Amino acid sequence: MRKARRGWTMPEEDARPMLTMIEERIRSSGIQIEHRDALIRPRAMIKDGLAAFARGGACAPTSARPDGTL
Repeated sequence: MRKARRGWTMPEEDARPMLTMIEERIRSSGIQIEHRDALIRPRAMIKDGLAAFARGGACAPTSARPDGTL
């Protein structure tokens, strides 16, 4: 089976500040549950991208469903 690949990557110098901003917003006491839940998926995508970059490989989502969809 072919592995699903994301059609974009975020440069590391942009990903780290974005991840920090998302983490701060998720931890905020003033955020609504729906908004917090909506930030969890992009956070996972950015973390996956950084992990793939650290391994020197392509950015492939590790949290995708078995059928390759996100």
